[in-house]
Amino acid sequence: MYLAIISKLLGESLLSFYSIFVKKINVELIMQMWSRFFTYVIISAFFVDWGFIAKSIFSMNGILLSAVTGLHVYSSYRSFQLLDSGVATTLFYVYPILILLFSGTAISPVFLISLFGVYLIANDLRGKSNESKEKTEKNENPENIIKTNTEMKPAFWNEGIFAAFMAAITEAMIFFLVKDLKTLNNWNHLFLSYLFGAIVLTGYLWKNIASIQLYSGASISLAVNAFIGLVGYYLRFFAISRLDASIYAPLSYFGIVMSYIYGIFLNNDKITIQKIIGTLCIVFTNLYILYSGVHK
Repeated sequence: MYLAIISKLLGESLLSFYSIFVKKINVELIMQMWSRFFTYVIISAFFVDWGFIAKSIFSMNGILLSAVTGLHVYSSYRSFQLLDSGVATTLFYVYPILILLFSGTAISPVFLISLFGVYLIANDLRGKSNESKEKTEKNENPENIIKTNTEMKPAFWNEGIFAAFMAAITEAMIFFLVKDLKTLNNWNHLFLSYLFGAIVLTGYLWKNIASIQLYSGASISLAVNAFIGLVGYYLRFFAISRLDASIYAPLSYFGIVMSYIYGIFLNNDKITIQKIIGTLCIVFTNLYILYSGVHK
């Protein structure tokens, strides 16, 4: 069990780097998605159990895992683009609450505390949005690999918050789908999650892919996904297969801490009282559910 706990913490540290990488790398969102899907499939293919893959790839859970993963990657990346790293990750990490609810935990009035936390964070974002309107009108130099201006305009009101919650919902769904696809070879889970998305995106983006240069944002995105993404998700799936939900869920909050640290040092994100209190409200709700007897 201790190995699974360590794997979970290391996995969250690596995966939380996505919250700043997606924001800073000067690559279109769809190309970032392709680099993730492509590298995950290519590398995991060397380690999978092909008998299990053949049996599971067209099963209901296999197809659902692939579809949910596609929606999860898009929504999480979009929230990372639109929100501060720590904020996006905090809102995303309501997914442990959802895991417990989907597991049959009774709804408690304590959930209002987490909703209050979301309100504080959203209210803080409203003020930031007004301050950054001029920044969003600037165009980034396409030759830059790292963005100098990371502000982006949402397509609709509160798109970033909506995307973060969609990422949380799909992450909770992935937890149960992985649990149902019973195998101790966690490369199988990675391969099944990303195969269909890799095929679709490669076909759609073929001309863009063929023109990728060695020193470019796209090639760096491929390298980062090959290391951070694969190792991080393998460690997470390793933990999912070996830990009970009541242990797995609270360990997830280590990713919140790391995302705030990444944002502060790599993107000059500001920490406010509202963000701190809002984050603590969400984390407290999870811990209360886990350890007060609400979770049974």
